[in-house]
Amino acid sequence: MPANRLLRAFLTVVITVGGVAADERQVIDRGYALAARLGARTRVETARPMSARIGAVAAALVATVPSEAFLGVALGDLGKDAARAPVEDADTANEAAALARDAAVEPAPPPEDTAPVLVADAEEEEAPGPVLLSIGRETWVLAEPRWESKKLGYLRAGASARRDEKPASRRDCRGGWYRIQPRGYVCVGSRATLAFDNPAAALSAKRPDRTGLPYLYALTRYPPPPLYARLPTPEEQEGVERNLTGQLRQAAATAKKADYVAPPAADPLPELLSHGELLPSVSGDPRRHDDLLVGHAKKHSGWAFLATYEAHGRTFGLTTELALVPLDRTRIVKPSSFRGLELSDELSLPIAFTRAKSAKSYAIDSAGGVTVGPSLEYRSTVSLTGREHRSREGLLLEARDGSWLRADQVTVIERDDELPRFARNSTKWIDVSILRQSLVAYEGARPVYATLVSTGKDGTADHKDSHATIQGTFLVHTKHLSVTMDSDDDKDEFDLRDVPYVQYFTEGYALHAAYWHDDFGNPRSHGCVNLAPLDASWLFDWTTPGVPEGWHAAMSLKDGTIVHIHP
Repeated sequence: MPANRLLRAFLTVVITVGGVAADERQVIDRGYALAARLGARTRVETARPMSARIGAVAAALVATVPSEAFLGVALGDLGKDAARAPVEDADTANEAAALARDAAVEPAPPPEDTAPVLVADAEEEEAPGPVLLSIGRETWVLAEPRWESKKLGYLRAGASARRDEKPASRRDCRGGWYRIQPRGYVCVGSRATLAFDNPAAALSAKRPDRTGLPYLYALTRYPPPPLYARLPTPEEQEGVERNLTGQLRQAAATAKKADYVAPPAADPLPELLSHGELLPSVSGDPRRHDDLLVGHAKKHSGWAFLATYEAHGRTFGLTTELALVPLDRTRIVKPSSFRGLELSDELSLPIAFTRAKSAKSYAIDSAGGVTVGPSLEYRSTVSLTGREHRSREGLLLEARDGSWLRADQVTVIERDDELPRFARNSTKWIDVSILRQSLVAYEGARPVYATLVSTGKDGTADHKDSHATIQGTFLVHTKHLSVTMDSDDDKDEFDLRDVPYVQYFTEGYALHAAYWHDDFGNPRSHGCVNLAPLDASWLFDWTTPGVPEGWHAAMSLKDGTIVHIHP
């Protein structure tokens, strides 16, 4: 069949199906499937207008000239399947009726919507099945398709999950409860959608990196910056930010300092922002069309950014809550390079971390004389033999390479002679020492990871009356890839968004990364156990409950990893 006849045939089917099903996406999805069957090698961006995607599929079909018999079967299947496509359900969803009664009500999207993706090579890469997109700060995944069911975790805006083609139920969820992979059910409504052109999902599409800090982070400078609900004009910035000229001059001077960390290259400005439109809300609180501000930052604030944009001579960061922060009013975080040590049968306890910035190594001759050797890098890791030697330099500890260290310049982590009763078989557990400011991860009696931490700044005091870390034995029950931690205490007010790798084990106490300091090995926190981002990332992946790929949080009240905290 000539290419022009093939194109006309396809467009005829498009027009016919459009009249029957009133659903362009059904047409384009079937077109994708047909193109794959015909061996088309192309990729179509889902963000393009539907008409452009139809044209792209038609072009792909024109570029492929199969036999007339095969084409007739394919077009016949397309027409039959599309004619059976269901009509969109226009009823509204009301998630809050059974869960929180505060969610926005939205029209239910068509339940048969599937991901419009053409693979680069239809013979080598299998096209994904239907997916569901999160458009809320927390899109809950429940064990059963009903609101009163147990929570398994949640997705965050921009995340996608493979789902069943048909909803399992519409109970209290007119958009439908869909089973997702690897487990659980999500209600399509104000926090989840099947539509791929949702602006909240598009703006939040960047996924967190789970190998270090999940996002680009920044801390506030004084005075705290505003959080804009849309891209402000220069005149609006002058009206909102006092002494803006002086602030910009100060920012320019700061950029010349040696410790200045520049933001990354700006991302392309989305069409929505370039037209001055309002950013969508992912928190459940709708924004009014005349909103300019989401609010102002607290004095001690931190944010994670999905993207950075340049406009009107300034750079703005897009937060995970879809607000714009002028980056010249912030300090970009330089991630800590510190990390602990993975242990093995060949490299195990005892080990030492150098804690003095002026630490030296030493040599001992056959007569017992001590000489000073090379300097040691701050917080470097040294494997020890367990042997000791007393000299005029003080107590020295022998390293496995034959050198010696001063005991007062290092933190030593030794193997405990008496382990808790639960340290058996391959049980995972975490040992935290407040006095040593150390953490060791165990599998049974075998240590597998060791590092320095920052526990509560009040040491071993009573945690009820101070900023000390609680002592005892607990289970990790809830894990967030990132979550907000804040305080309204007038003497110690802070608002730290997207604290990474948070693992709650009792009350408000958690293991988590800290992006606002790099002082691991010294008491520093308000009671939680602070870790360097690289350590927190490793620990987050090692502990249970596991957080499935694409999820933002998971929870379990019975099978979490043991956390044992003691002096």
